Amino acid sequence: MTGMSAPRTHLAERAVAAMGPLRGVETLAPDTLAPPGLASTSQAPLREVSRNAESFAQAPVAPPPAVDMQALRDAGLAFEPQAEARTRLAEELALIQNQVLRAMPPVDAARNATTCRQLVMLTSAKAEEGKSFMALNLAASLAAGTGQPVLLVDVDGGVSQRLGLADAPGLRALAQDPAQPVSLLLRTTAITGLSVLPYGARQPGQAAPSSAALAAALRAVAVALPRHVVLLDTPAALSSSDAPTLAAMVGQVLLVVRAEQTPRDAVEAALDVLEACPVLQLMLNQSRMSSDDSFGDPAATADG
Repeated sequence: MTGMSAPRTHLAERAVAAMGPLRGVETLAPDTLAPPGLASTSQAPLREVSRNAESFAQAPVAPPPAVDMQALRDAGLAFEPQAEARTRLAEELALIQNQVLRAMPPVDAARNATTCRQLVMLTSAKAEEGKSFMALNLAASLAAGTGQPVLLVDVDGGVSQRLGLADAPGLRALAQDPAQPVSLLLRTTAITGLSVLPYGARQPGQAAPSSAALAAALRAVAVALPRHVVLLDTPAALSSSDAPTLAAMVGQVLLVVRAEQTPRDAVEAALDVLEACPVLQLMLNQSRMSSDDSFGDPAATADG
């Protein structure tokens, strides 16, 4: 019996042998050929998918807001951005925010070198008249209703305490060094577009910032955030020099007056010390109105 002939090579192998080595293509050994049915499969895409999945797993996740909705409510937020009913409070805030925006010149308009157009100061003649309540709720209403970025700046420390940000660095640090990045001091909230600049904790041996230092810090905020609406919760006008000093540089002042509580002479005195501001508006808080004088759902109304 004659010896067995060599096994016939596969047709594809004979065709490759006849063509000779291809330039730029490395010839594969027979045992590296893909099995039938997997000829079009490549390991490179599998490795790419694996790398993509690993990158996705390691992608940074946005941190939760520094101030959640419950903290906002604890601080006095009565405005509900997602509420279905249009409450009297929401409607009144909408009217106020429209007046604020109308009084604010466009961002690209010619600017007075001494005035920061987007700074809106909320103050009162005396303490305990609801200015912090109005500042927080107006800031939330502006952010939710206009889509513009809004910054609430705590200039007297009360809001920061109620929001749980008493120890966070903020305006005091900026008053010490106005050249530092403003963005590093801002705290996000659960309301899209609304952030907070805390007042800041007092450091040992550090005196309270002067009115001039606060003005320099707020000017740095205006320069860093030219398209923000910046609401300043400022100490009462008749209790310190901060409000009269800042009135000369802000675009407008909202003077909160507590209905049936703030004496007329106190309101007149506050208007006198704030007259450096080109736009002065009064905001009546805790007014009592009958259902015929108001709109919205009276049962869902909250006052500061």
